[in-house]
Amino acid sequence: MTLNPLLWYVDRELSFIPSHFVKANTPMTEDSLFWVRSKLIGRYGTSAVTGNTVEDYIFGGDDIYFEDPAEAMIYELRWSGNK
Repeated sequence: MTLNPLLWYVDRELSFIPSHFVKANTPMTEDSLFWVRSKLIGRYGTSAVTGNTVEDYIFGGDDIYFEDPAEAMIYELRWSGNK
């Protein structure tokens, strides 16, 4: 088994969402978050962790943001049809 150094040494899940991150339209679930952690390699952030808006505090925000727009598209393609 080989370890990817990018996954091992980089803190991928950020505790804040920088302005250049792209928001995915498909809501995050526990399954999709696990999939992001295990299948993708870029940095991401969730509004559930950061609580960026009042709505996130009230409704428990379920948005996910990606630094790489390509990873946001892969996430959308994988999870947009699952309800």
